Amino acid sequence: MQRKAICFFLLLLLLLGSSTGAERRVFISAETTRYLKDNIIRFENGVEIRYEDMVVTAITGEYYEDEEELLLKEDVEATQEKNRIRSPEMWMDLEEEHIIFRGGRVESLFYFQQEEEGEEEMPVEMWSDTLEIWQQRREMLAKGEVKAYYDDMDMEADEVLIEEEKDLLTATGNVYVLRDDGSWFRAEKVEYNLEDGTFVAYKMESEFELQERESP
Repeated sequence: MQRKAICFFLLLLLLLGSSTGAERRVFISAETTRYLKDNIIRFENGVEIRYEDMVVTAITGEYYEDEEELLLKEDVEATQEKNRIRSPEMWMDLEEEHIIFRGGRVESLFYFQQEEEGEEEMPVEMWSDTLEIWQQRREMLAKGEVKAYYDDMDMEADEVLIEEEKDLLTATGNVYVLRDDGSWFRAEKVEYNLEDGTFVAYKMESEFELQERESP
């Protein structure tokens, strides 16, 4: 399965001061921009960052040049095509390409791009207290009362890890899955293959309805 990276935003985004020599066009706008001491740049009253087809908006933001860190606050929204993440706050380590969405409930929506022509893109909707993204490892970790909806199942767990390279979603801690047919199960851990829909559950209990066969 071939997909666009979950970690679609920024990631090279504020290569402010980058000396790689490659041309990158980053557009940043704000109603007010303040250049403060200690190499801090503050954006106020509406921030918009554009990099290629990525757009990130927030009410306020600060860029810490010495630490190569970016902090955006209030109504943060990051989008690329149909993919979207909304959060009260977003922190990013530009050097490590590590992003944390935090500060309250984080809402995310992203699509798996199927390789087969004509196959439908599958959306994953997820809510969590925090959402961490590691661009180099192509991993996403949601923590804190995680709720996710994918294909025909609703899932709740303490943590959900998505590893793109492995096409794997791993849910751990008080996992509860309810499917559209009414069946459900609980487990300590579930490993779900996002490519073929198979899964492995550990220490599971479940309930489902057996269908009676019609007499010939």
